[in-house]
Formats: sequence, C-alpha cells, structure tokens
Amino acid sequence: MTVSVIFQPIFVPIYSLVILFNADTYITYAVQPEVQKYIFLITLLNTIILPIGVFYYFYRAKLIESFHMHTAKERSLPFLTTVVFHLSTYYLFTKAPMPGLFPNLVLGAAFSVVVAFIINLKWKVSIHMLGMGGLVGTIIGLVLRYQVEAVSLIIALVILSGIVGYSRLKLNAHTPLQVYVGFVLGTLILTSSVVFL
Repeated sequence: MTVSVIFQPIFVPIYSLVILFNADTYITYAVQPEVQKYIFLITLLNTIILPIGVFYYFYRAKLIESFHMHTAKERSLPFLTTVVFHLSTYYLFTKAPMPGLFPNLVLGAAFSVVVAFIINLKWKVSIHMLGMGGLVGTIIGLVLRYQVEAVSLIIALVILSGIVGYSRLKLNAHTPLQVYVGFVLGTLILTSSVVFL
C-alpha cells in the first residue's frame, strides 16, 4: 500500500523533474536555476495541488467514491481534468525561455492520459504503471536523443517499476495484463515525446 501511495501517478511529473535536474546531464546546465524553479513550481501547482483540490471537490460532490477511483466509470472525469491541467502547463511552458524538452514532456503526459481515458471506456489499465512507464520513457528518450549516459538509472527505474507493479497486483487492483499494458504504453508515449516532438 505504501509503495502505491508514494508512486501515485499524480506525483510522477515532480519525480521526473527531480531526476532531470539532478542527473548531471546537459539539462542540469542548460536550464538556469530561476527557470528550474519556475518549471518546478508550475508543475507542482498544475499537476498536484490544483488537481487534488478538484478531485476533493469531486469526492465531496459524490462524483467519485474515493481518491483511489477503483472503477473505470469513476476515472473518466479525473482523467479529463488532468488533461486540462497538463495542457495549461504545456501552454505556460511554451511561453517561457526553456528547452523544448519540457513542453514536450508535458504534452506526452497529456497524450498518455488521453490514451488511458479512451482505453478506460472499455477496459481498466494501470495508471500507476502508465506513470512509471512514462518516467522510464523520459530517461530512455534522453539517452536516444541527447546521448545521455543513463543506463544505470534506467535499470534502477525499471526495477522500481517492477516493485510498483507487484504492489498493484498484491492489492488486487489490476490484472498482470493491465499492469504490463500500462507500463508499455507509458514508456512508448514518453520516449516518443522526447525523441520525435
């Protein structure tokens, strides 16, 4: 349960930034400290603080039964809300002096939620693993596009993703297929957003 809470998908964008700003890559030096703070604060506000506030309203209005959103039906409105916040973050990032990597990552994250929303209409995919796959895909994209040396980091993140996936299975929150599909989708979408956008 603790692992599932720590690696809630809503926290993944912040984890990604912490890794990017501390991984001793060109990103660490290409982005001024003031811009790093701006990126971090906007991401914190738009992907964690404001969405949690909206989700709490949904809960109080009985639009969702819990913050865990176990059923596919409960997930639809939060998914759409998340996409709106991600797109607003993308817009703000495109207006600020920063490498295109950051707007592209946010756009990739928004697209992954859209894909999850569509799948959610018929089936339940693991959003936890979608997020972890996105984290792995971000670093793989850096390696492929910018020749960053991060093989050890990728291995560590894959192992961590396995732990998160195992925790979801132990909680009977998903089937193995839902876990695998979530991870693969997240990895492919975020890798593509870094390499091709």
